[in-house]
Amino acid sequence: MLIVTLALALTGCAETITGDATAGADVFAANCASCHGADGTGDEANGFPNLVEEAPDAAEIEEYVRDGEGVMPAFEGTLDDQEIADVVAYVDGL
Repeated sequence: MLIVTLALALTGCAETITGDATAGADVFAANCASCHGADGTGDEANGFPNLVEEAPDAAEIEEYVRDGEGVMPAFEGTLDDQEIADVVAYVDGL
């Protein structure tokens, strides 16, 4: 199992959150698959990138999930930090 660890700055100290790719699969299915496809291959013609072929690194994935990119909405505030870490771990393993 691929594990991705994210460090978050909280009130001046760092908290480490470890993403769980198995839990991330559920987050992906509920929030991402409608655009990126169940298998992450996306729909390039409509602006939904293939996450398997493009293979962004974990830091990029986290940035895209938190802040959005292009037609993708930001999920900061919709997903909590653990869910973000989990979906990052999942997508990083595609």
